[in-house]
Amino acid sequence: MLNPKKTSRRNRIMGITRINSNISALTAQRNINATGTKLATAIERLSSGLRINRASDDSAGMSVANRLKTQTEGLNVAIANAQDGINLISVAEGALQETTSRLSRIRELSLQAANTGTNDYKARLAIQDEVFQSIEEITRIANTTQFGSNFLLNGDFSIKSELKSGQSNFGAHIDVSPVASSLSNGTSYLNIKQTKIGYSQIVAGDAPGGQQILNTGIRNQTDVAVSLARFSKTSLTGARMGDSDALVGAAGDRNFFNGVSIQNGDVFVFSGVLADGVTKYNGTLSLSSTTTFTQLQQQVQLAIDNAEKSLFGVSTTASVPSSFGTTVTIAGTAANAGRLVFFSESNYINQSDFNISLLRSGNIVTQSNGVTRSGTIGIQSALSGVGKVGNSVTAITGSTFGTGQFTIEVQDMQSAQQRKVSSTIMFQDQNGAVINRTTTLTGTGTQSIVLNGSFVGGIYTGGTTLQNGDTITLTGTNSDGTTFQGVFTYDKVPASPAVEDTTLNDFRFNSMSGLIKELNYRTRDYTGASTSDGVQTRFENALFTYSTAGVIELIDDLAQSNSQTQFTLTFQNGASHVGSDFTFQDNAVLAQEGYAEQATFRISGGEVVRAEAGDVITLFGAKSTVEGVPQEQVTFRVGTGFSAGTDTLVTVANEYTGRLNGGEAVTFGAGEQDVVFKTLGTTTDPAKFVTIDFDSIINVTSSGTGTDAGLTILISTVNTGLNFQIGGYSGQNINFSIGDLKADNLGFGRGSGRTVQNIDVTTLSGANEALSIIDEALDQVNRTRSILGAATNRLQSTMSNLSVASENLTASESRIRDADIAAETSRFTLNQVMLQAGVSVLAQANFQSQGFLTLLG
Repeated sequence: MLNPKKTSRRNRIMGITRINSNISALTAQRNINATGTKLATAIERLSSGLRINRASDDSAGMSVANRLKTQTEGLNVAIANAQDGINLISVAEGALQETTSRLSRIRELSLQAANTGTNDYKARLAIQDEVFQSIEEITRIANTTQFGSNFLLNGDFSIKSELKSGQSNFGAHIDVSPVASSLSNGTSYLNIKQTKIGYSQIVAGDAPGGQQILNTGIRNQTDVAVSLARFSKTSLTGARMGDSDALVGAAGDRNFFNGVSIQNGDVFVFSGVLADGVTKYNGTLSLSSTTTFTQLQQQVQLAIDNAEKSLFGVSTTASVPSSFGTTVTIAGTAANAGRLVFFSESNYINQSDFNISLLRSGNIVTQSNGVTRSGTIGIQSALSGVGKVGNSVTAITGSTFGTGQFTIEVQDMQSAQQRKVSSTIMFQDQNGAVINRTTTLTGTGTQSIVLNGSFVGGIYTGGTTLQNGDTITLTGTNSDGTTFQGVFTYDKVPASPAVEDTTLNDFRFNSMSGLIKELNYRTRDYTGASTSDGVQTRFENALFTYSTAGVIELIDDLAQSNSQTQFTLTFQNGASHVGSDFTFQDNAVLAQEGYAEQATFRISGGEVVRAEAGDVITLFGAKSTVEGVPQEQVTFRVGTGFSAGTDTLVTVANEYTGRLNGGEAVTFGAGEQDVVFKTLGTTTDPAKFVTIDFDSIINVTSSGTGTDAGLTILISTVNTGLNFQIGGYSGQNINFSIGDLKADNLGFGRGSGRTVQNIDVTTLSGANEALSIIDEALDQVNRTRSILGAATNRLQSTMSNLSVASENLTASESRIRDADIAAETSRFTLNQVMLQAGVSVLAQANFQSQGFLTLLG
């Protein structure tokens, strides 16, 4: 086996002796080329200062260096952006400094104007002139402060949060302050739960053992409507049947409805209107031999209950407001015996109606339409002329008072007086005597109606005598100014005079008593021959009487101010009238002006409020000594029958908690203002907030326990705030808003009537109000400046951080991309020497082959 080393050496020796291929020269040339490449690379790096001039120099290094360079360039732009942001904020801050100065000046002027002991009205007008100038300057600043083309203080960069349309607010409102929200674009969720159920009740303030009187006049007032339908043992006027009696009755002992005997298999069909005068109900009851009067009453009550529950969207009758619910009973004695009576604890008037028909084989055999609420039939009704209004003692609209007892003072009472208007024409007989109320009018002698006659020599002569078929048209004006009309016919020869004047709603009369009854017939569902369903033909809030002077008087049911009650009676001949045709009017005249009972009320040393009977009033407690804390308040409806003294508001406050987008729970109560709810926030999405104001009534009963998730309010936000890109990548930004800081929005918000724009210091109350408005406006401006100051500090901190990051990233890129000059110089020198040596050796290699030419001789 050959030795490799010896073989290689032998080959080189053999190569030297061959001249056709100069291997040594080729080797030297190859090394020179390699050295030249290295030298060129060293020259390129030394001349450019870069280690990587192309991808081939260091492909991985170039990729890393380029990413670092891009990041560094982004950071440098972000630093510039932050500086621009600081400059923008400086512009806004400078403008707000002047706004603060203007507000402070207005505050000084308000204090000066409040000094009415030395400043008369003209002086206050001069002060107001300067106030106007400051107000205009505040608005000018807001409208003209700009950075580039961006207007900074006019609301262009504000956050507008509002409750999403289509839902109830449940007593919650987004605060109108320019700094009320920092929510992002989109929908947020405010979940509210009731954690404590409170109550409010007004009780008598008298000492125990004395007469417990509610000086505020609050009491339950029951209003009554009575069905005209009557159930009796025998015919129309017989004794009433018992509650447990079968409606059909035994053979030979029938029971009657409107004088018609009730038979097995008959069907009662009924319909009516609830106490609101609008909502209808209906039902049926098929009769068997055992169906009782009570079962009919229960069937009517069931229909009413179902209609009331449907109206209020509740599942139980207990949830129907006590001031609305209607109860049906069976009257047992007196004029109402055998009738259905509808009771309602109404705030004002029970407008119930009831119609009932008896069907046999599908055909109506008799029916009764309507109700009455006047005279002896409706003796407990507000419409009987009692003139009372009432309210449940627990029916308080809302209260923001905390748990405790608070004194309500009642003083300075003024008695009520009901409006009265009277006809001018006297109802006289042929002799000029006033017609007796109950006299049957046959049309002759003392039983005739002679109008517009006169006494001549003690003898009553002339005048117009009403004849059979003549009419009286009632044209009425209600207390609210609305009008109606009804026509009533004189029937002197009815089939039965007694029935004529007891059959209401037939628009016919045969006595003055019958005329008054017809005029006072009241129902919401008229079915007379000349009327249609729902058409008014009589007064609903006033009562006619026939005076001993022979004139018709109309008295308002309720004593109220500004009543417009009025009536006209138009007398006209009928078609069968014998003699000359006639038409003349009797326009009633005011006999007594009406005005409501009045008194003054205040609670816990707060402001005095003067109110009328039946008014819904809001009483405010004493003003808080802490600025920004709202006055406690209670809203309720006063009754009738005021007396000087004190009542007590007993309150246990409701308590609620709310969470914004699942954030921290915030506890609050009814009527609280400026309640701030916050989101949790994350490392990438800072916590946001929204400020909510709550009404004195919060319509939330969800407890959040068990399967009850509470009640959720949707909040829609449009955020047009300023955005600053403070990083080299997407999402690395900060934003903040600047609200609308014009004069008509600073203070308690646009539309409140309590803004800087509305300030008027020409009166003492206006000057005091101005101080509250200015303090609120200053808080808003100061908070805005605080936000801007915090943003400036954040941007400055960001710039410092970005500068350090840019520096470090630049150093990292330099290490990868830049050339090491010392090392490259050494390589350059080495390659220069190698190149020189290579050239010299190449020359020797080329010369080496020439030595063999001597062998050729």
